[in-house]
Amino acid sequence: MNTEAELLSAVCKNKDISTLLADNVDDIFTSHADIWNSLKTYYYKFKAVPEVGILMERHKDFEPVETKAQTGYYLDKLKNEYLTNRLKSIIIQSGSSLKEDAASRVLADMQSKLAGLSKFTNNVRDIDVTDLEAAENHFLAVKDRSVAMGGSPGILTGFDAIDKAYPTGMAPGHLIVAIGWPGKGKTCIYTMLGSGLFRASDLSKGDINIDDFRSWGKKKFENKNSFILISNEGTAEVTPATVQGKIDQHKPDLVILDYHQLFNDNKRSHSEVERNRNISREFKLLAVANNIPVIDITAATADDISDQDEPPMMSQVAWSKAIEYDADMAMAIHRYPGTNMIEVVSRKNRHGQEFDFYLDWDINRGIIKPIYENLPSMKNDSQNN
Repeated sequence: MNTEAELLSAVCKNKDISTLLADNVDDIFTSHADIWNSLKTYYYKFKAVPEVGILMERHKDFEPVETKAQTGYYLDKLKNEYLTNRLKSIIIQSGSSLKEDAASRVLADMQSKLAGLSKFTNNVRDIDVTDLEAAENHFLAVKDRSVAMGGSPGILTGFDAIDKAYPTGMAPGHLIVAIGWPGKGKTCIYTMLGSGLFRASDLSKGDINIDDFRSWGKKKFENKNSFILISNEGTAEVTPATVQGKIDQHKPDLVILDYHQLFNDNKRSHSEVERNRNISREFKLLAVANNIPVIDITAATADDISDQDEPPMMSQVAWSKAIEYDADMAMAIHRYPGTNMIEVVSRKNRHGQEFDFYLDWDINRGIIKPIYENLPSMKNDSQNN
């Protein structure tokens, strides 16, 4: 039985390609390398894992295998098989080289080859910066993914000011932080990144025309991927380990966590500072381990009441300044009192430039207008109000 076919069949059945994308797997596919590349291309283009029948249509020689275990089991099995074959090959080649070469050079060559296998024994990624062939393959893979994803290797936000300054998009492994004062619009922004919503005011009072709602829902969500909302209602606490369990269950492409200070860390620390510091690190590890972007909504703490007249800084994140180091991109979101104006300003961008723009946002009517030029002097107006 071909182990590569087993692994590919398991991915199609379990729909968890992230298990492979988060690991060093490209090199371990030999007989089925073309099928694996086809599977990745399909996923990047259509944002979904294909049924095994699609692979059979594209590759007539592919014979799927019935699987019963999780994808990780077959991945470990293929890694072990690959390592065994490579070790045998290295030992045989080294033995043959001893007949014509000095033992010291044979040993050095053998150690180099063995060191190259270490990346398959752990989840830590490594790369030889002088390996031009590997670099070329990487750049081509990023290019193909960018084309399939609409111009960026990650998920675009839909706001031009952010997408142009953040060229990678919300890429796998990124921790994106949204900072805001309580009640100043930070949650409204992140919902825009995941889903269009029916009018919140209508939903709140139950005043819904069912026919209109059904028509809207069919138009908006038919043949679309799921958008799962998970609540801690009835649960004493939620930790990053809880989030990991839900990731394993739903296999999302994007995770939004609202909000940081309501979570407990995996160690269940009693100190607020230690707890929030650990949560920051654990959220980043969730993004890296699952190869998906994670958005962390976090509150800010004001040193003075007047601080809330301005968008918060990274140093004002409540209880945790460690998030400043863990975040790949951070933005402050601030709604000015008595207006529809929301300011979105970058506080950290590891992969691009800074940005700052406004949204004219009528939340109840669902009308949003980005403003990039002739920005109003909101700071003085808000202080006068």
